[in-house]
Amino acid sequence: MNKIDDQFVYYIESLSLEDIISIKLETIMRSLNFKFFNFPLWKSFHKIVSEALVNSIIGIASNNSEAARLLGIDMNQYRRCLKDFGYEIKTWERE
Repeated sequence: MNKIDDQFVYYIESLSLEDIISIKLETIMRSLNFKFFNFPLWKSFHKIVSEALVNSIIGIASNNSEAARLLGIDMNQYRRCLKDFGYEIKTWERE
C-alpha cells in the first residue's frame, strides 16, 4: 500500500524535513499523553532517522549500487546498514 498520493505530496511540499519530523514526534507524544516512559529519544534518534533514510532509498533506487550512491556510502557500509536494520541482503533491480 502506497502511503503517498498527489494530495499528500502537495500538502507537504512546503514543509521542511525538520517540520515533518517535528509534526510526527508531536503526534506520537500526544497519542502517548506526552509520556515516553524513559524512552531514550535523543540517543535513539540517529538510528530512527538512518532507518527512515534507508527505507526511502530502497523505495526509489533501481538497485543496491544506486541505493548506496544515493546514501553517499560505499557498498560495504550499505550492506552493514541493511543488516543492522534487519533487511535481507539480496540482489535486486527495478526498471
